[in-house]
Order: sequence, then C-alpha cells, then structure tokens
Amino acid sequence: MEETQIDIVVGEVSRLAKSMQSDPFWGKTNEANNFTIFRKPHHISQSKKKLFEPSVITIGPFHRDQKGQKGLQLQAFEEEKWRLLQGFLSRSSISLDLCLKEMKSLEEETRTCYSEKSTLDSDTFVKMMLLDGCFVLEYFLQLFIGKLNYSRVIYRDLLLLENQIPFFIIEKLYQIGLNQEDRLNFEKYRMSFVKYLAYMFLTLGLAKDINSIPYPPTFKKVPDPRAEIQDSIHSKIPEPPAEIPNPPDKIHHLVHLCYHYLVPHPEPRVPLNSEKGDISSMVIPSATELKNKGLKLKPKSNPKHMLDISFDHGVLQIPKLAITAENKPILANLVAFEQSKHANKDLPFTRFVIFLDNLINTVSDVKILQKCGIVENWLDSEKEVTQFINQFTEVDFFERDHYLAGLYMKVNGYIKSNWDQSRWKKQRAKLKREYFSSPWKAISVVAAFILLVLTCVQTFYAVYA
Repeated sequence: MEETQIDIVVGEVSRLAKSMQSDPFWGKTNEANNFTIFRKPHHISQSKKKLFEPSVITIGPFHRDQKGQKGLQLQAFEEEKWRLLQGFLSRSSISLDLCLKEMKSLEEETRTCYSEKSTLDSDTFVKMMLLDGCFVLEYFLQLFIGKLNYSRVIYRDLLLLENQIPFFIIEKLYQIGLNQEDRLNFEKYRMSFVKYLAYMFLTLGLAKDINSIPYPPTFKKVPDPRAEIQDSIHSKIPEPPAEIPNPPDKIHHLVHLCYHYLVPHPEPRVPLNSEKGDISSMVIPSATELKNKGLKLKPKSNPKHMLDISFDHGVLQIPKLAITAENKPILANLVAFEQSKHANKDLPFTRFVIFLDNLINTVSDVKILQKCGIVENWLDSEKEVTQFINQFTEVDFFERDHYLAGLYMKVNGYIKSNWDQSRWKKQRAKLKREYFSSPWKAISVVAAFILLVLTCVQTFYAVYA
C-alpha cells in the first residue's frame, strides 16, 4: 500500500474515532446499570403484548405515542391528569414554577432510568414528569380520603412494567407539595408516607382483584384509612402495624414495590449435588398425574407469601391463587420485571409460574386444582386458565438449583418410592380380587395347590423309585 493511501486510511480512522467519541453515549457505558424501567423481554411473543399495554392511562414515555383507536383512548384520559394536577397545586398553594423547577432538576436522572432513550424534548419530558407524578400521588391521596373511587382499570395500568415513572419523582412531589406541619413523620415506621400510601394502595388492589393471591396474614391487619380520615389528609392517619415488612432501601417504581410486597423474603436457591442427567429437580408431574400416583393437593392455610409451597407425607400444599381478567396482566408483568436486570437473580417468581405450568397441562388439571381449593377461576372457562398458564412456557429457565428444587426432588422421590411399594400391593390386591374374593374361589385355589404338590411328589417317586 502506498504511503498516500496509508495516510488516507489513518485519517479516516481518526475521523471515525472522533465521531464516536462525540456521540452522547460515549463515556456512558455504565449508565445501563441505572436502568430500572424496561420493556417486556424480547422472548415474550407479540400475541401477549396486550398484557403489557395500558388500557386508559399512560405513565412515562413508552406508550405516549400510540396511534389509532388505542391512542385516542389514552389521550382522552390526559384531561384527568390536568385535573389532579390542579388539585395537587391547590392543596397547599404550591406554585407551578416550583414544581417545574424541581422536576427539571431531576430530568437527567429520570431519563437514565429508562432502558430506551426518549426522543421527547426537555420541556415535554419535564411536563410529563410533573403530570404523571402528580397523578399517581394525588390519586393515592384522594383515593384514601374517599374523594375518588377505586378503579380496577387504573390499578391494572399502574402495575404494568412499561407504564412506570421513577418513585423518587412521587416522593419529591410529596416533599414539596404538602406543608411541613401537615406532614406526618413516618420515620418511626421505617417508611415514608408515600411508601405507606403505596402499600395501602397495593393492599386494597390485591384484596379486590387478585383476591386469593396470598400475602402474609399480618398484611390483612392494615387498617382502612378512609374510615379514619375525613377532611384533612393527615388529620388522623392510622399507624401501620409493626408486622409490615421493611420496604427495600430504594423503591424504583410501583411494580418493584408490588414485587417486594408479594415476595418479601425470596427463598434461597437449593444447592444440589445430583448427577448431570438427573432432571428430578427441574420438573414436577401435572395435577392429574400427582393425584393418580396417590399424592394429595391442599391449599396452604397460613402461607408466608404466595411462593410458600411445601410437601410432607404425601401432601403438596400450595397457597390459593385466583385467576381473574384483572390480575392476568399483573402476574405477567411481575414475571417480566423479575427477568429484568435489577430484579432478583434467583427468579423465584418465574420459578413459581413454571411450577404452575408443570401442574397445569390440561383442563382436567385445572378442575382438580379448583376442586381441592387451590385455584379460583374467574375467567370464562378452565380452558382459558390453561392457555394463560401455559403461555409462560416461553420462559427460558431450566436451572436445577432453584428454590423449589428440593421440593421437586422430594415429590419425585416420594412418587418413585411409593410406586415401588405399591407394585407389590397392587399385585396382592389383584391376587385377592381374582382368587380369594369368595370362599369357594379360595377353596378351589387351595385344592389346586394341594393337587399340584401331590402331582410333584408322585412324579418325583416315579422317577427315582
């Protein structure tokens, strides 16, 4: 290569390097660690996308630009955001300028929370932060003083993975939006008032929608603040019971809070030393197979949390689970959240859903689980439940050392042991049924046996005499 050509190549490389270094993403390779709000995982098919899309309200930038009828429907609810913003501003005569100034100071941090770079300009993005943050906070406040009615649709939309706003925005608005003297000191309860409101919101929603999705019995003791609060937001806020578990040090958004609420103490993985080819820790028979093999299925009476499954003396105990049209998206989004970068690495919720997928293969399995009180079906048919649960087979998760591995091995070991013992029992029962079901059959068998012995003796003497 001639020297002139080499100089041209070097110049082109140098120009390209400078161009790359001037890109906004240069030097920000670690910013991915700040992502807390994600799109649904790519392995979830497009046919399931409705489980991740809002119905009436958009929060955050991901679903702001929807087109067609859905876009018009979402846009129609924007007026409600403005109404709640005005209610928030009038609560303590706070200025709009102050709110916008505080949101502007959080813009860069907020942008880094989303896994996709937003194309919104600064003014539009800041306005979105204020409107969405005020809506969530004011919705909480008005809900619990009885000025707003609980809405299942809004509840569902606020717990979608792609429909979130960072929780620190809500906390900042609370700090600046209510007078200091009008604010309760929740530090003695180890949680902020906003976190308390969010817990109450989740408690109300889970009690109404998810219904039988179990949570610690202590959560049921949370008082209803609407019975305590009349005219003032903070006139007489009920104290949260001491049994409420500590929230995580930093709540990223409402889905994160809901996940922590349902799985307050994720079970650790069970280290296994089983041989490489052993799959007894990875799969469990269906409900129909378990029943046919002599196992009993029972709803767990006092589960620690919804993943608290146990097996002992041939009885598999599973917390109750209601399947409704409202909680289908919530379950799907919790699984999607867990598989995101900042969720629990052991994926206990994903493993629980795969456990359900193992149990439910056919409509007959759903009927068995309904009959024994484990599943409450509020969908149109058992077939719909089967199809919903089986959709999670798209999850790529086949590790052997998960939190249910020990339980799987106990169940499969019990089935094998019980099968070995039952084979002789079945043969004995068959012998009794066919040859000793009546006195005459028994006498015939005994006579035939004696005749056989005598014949053998006669043959022996005939040969050796």
